[in-house]
Amino acid sequence: MEHAFKVDLRGMIDLLSNHLYSDPSVFIRELLQNGVDAITARRQRGDSLFEPSLTARVHHVDGALPTLEFADNGVGLTEAEVHEFLATIGRSSKRLDEARDSFLGQFGIGLLSCFMVSGEIEVLTQSASGGAPVRWLAQADGTYTLETLPSGAVGTPGTTVRLRAREDTDFYFEYDELREALANYGRILPYPIHVTDGEQYDHVNAERLAWLDFADGDASKREEVLAYARTALNMEALDAVPLRTEDGSVRGVAFVLPYSTQSGSRQWHQVYLKRMLLGHDARNLLPDWAFFVRCLLNVDGLHPTASRESFYEDDALTGARASLDAQLRAYIEGLAQQDPARLEALIALHHLPIKALASENDEFFRLLAHAFEFETSTGRMKLGAYVAREPVIRMVTNLDQFRQIAQVASAYGHSVINAVYTYDVPLLRRYAALFGRALEEVDAQSYALALEDVSAAGLEGFVARANAALEAFGCVVSVKRFEPADLPALLIVTEEQRQRDDLDAAREVADELFTDLLDEYEGAYEEVRVTRLHLNLNHALVQDLLHVQDAAVFGRLVQMLYVQAHLLGHHPMRGQELALLGDGLSDMMRWGLRAAQMNILN
Repeated sequence: MEHAFKVDLRGMIDLLSNHLYSDPSVFIRELLQNGVDAITARRQRGDSLFEPSLTARVHHVDGALPTLEFADNGVGLTEAEVHEFLATIGRSSKRLDEARDSFLGQFGIGLLSCFMVSGEIEVLTQSASGGAPVRWLAQADGTYTLETLPSGAVGTPGTTVRLRAREDTDFYFEYDELREALANYGRILPYPIHVTDGEQYDHVNAERLAWLDFADGDASKREEVLAYARTALNMEALDAVPLRTEDGSVRGVAFVLPYSTQSGSRQWHQVYLKRMLLGHDARNLLPDWAFFVRCLLNVDGLHPTASRESFYEDDALTGARASLDAQLRAYIEGLAQQDPARLEALIALHHLPIKALASENDEFFRLLAHAFEFETSTGRMKLGAYVAREPVIRMVTNLDQFRQIAQVASAYGHSVINAVYTYDVPLLRRYAALFGRALEEVDAQSYALALEDVSAAGLEGFVARANAALEAFGCVVSVKRFEPADLPALLIVTEEQRQRDDLDAAREVADELFTDLLDEYEGAYEEVRVTRLHLNLNHALVQDLLHVQDAAVFGRLVQMLYVQAHLLGHHPMRGQELALLGDGLSDMMRWGLRAAQMNILN
């Protein structure tokens, strides 16, 4: 035996409210959609003498909840069509029409959205085919009544939907809120939309659409489009890029944002379906890397989901997305060839998306690689300028290592790139591969090994005394000669030792339980871990230190050179280094005062 499904209309309304639609105000969009489709259907019947019109009228009566009348002068419905299309969930008259692509609605569930704000829906309709007008009154429990009205009771062909607000939804029936919603969804619809409450009146979509003309190839509209971005979007766009695709029939404009963005960030867009606002999220239409633009797009040939807030993934959407990707790439390539100053401004603001794009496409990378800017040990520099002066691309992938290297690399005629930022390493590796350049990853230890050794003859005692001064800090001293000569000491901290230092710092503030965990973690490291302090014999202070005989003064001076090297190398300081800094400064000031007093006595 076959059985029919039963539909719980209240459950359906809950699904619409909490899962299908993102905002109860979409009932305005659904009313507009039905009205636009009705007018389109009437025109397709050959009736071109009437003036299309959509009117929303709010009624406020003292002591009663507000009501809304939404009227269109479209094709209307006969009694049979009301039974078939208004009372059958999922059935849409548009789907049976040969010209269904001209219509916005396809699912036959839009009118149900009105139950999100009203306990009942009343429809008065007069069919353009003739016959008696009809009144349909539906309740949220799934029941409805239908009555035939006297001829002329409705007047001209069309449909009026009446809604009475619930106590918790009367906000949506306020005049200003209604006007804003109508303008939001219907701003670029081709039929005039009127709203009134008897005292106030607005024509909400009476504006020129320069951005659609711009998308169609009218370059003279560029300044007008940029002015629209200033007034309507509150954005001083860097540029406007016309967009047009055959797949999906997409037309619109991409505004280049005047502020920097983060990789993967979502942008606010306006996407229209046949001039009805679909939503503000076009993530499945625009390429992922294009997060530096904000778009206005009208789509005529893509298929919306049931909620009409995004598009189905199909061949048309794939083709449209690929075309938009190609056009945005072409825009950037055009800047590289014709307007390098504008490209430089674009990269300065949006280096992450541009680098992301270049990292995926060799042709695009060849075009833009030399314009990318990197932080180096000799200052910020474009890659083109860097490779012009450096036979080898040297990069550091650790910020702490870069800070150590930066002090001495330039003295050896090297400029080292700080490649710790997003996309830096893959871009440099791609550059080396595509352009046949040597690429070397360096670290502080490799530079320390290159420092000039000093003969140990006569320095054994000096080094032993210095090591004794720093024994408590796990630091070993060596004497070198290196440039720059005004750098008295260079502290080299390996990555392993840095992690050990981090553990020690954590242990200083940890409780007993956490200290045990740190001890277990520390066990993974080797027992012998030292920091190396290279004293620069080219520096006058180090030369003077060779002749200091007072053990206390010698030890304190070595310790202060150690602390100074910590600070110059931007190394994190543990509690014992901070304490040493304070004690050392106190000793220096005390010795200074003592010397001053002796001078006075003498």
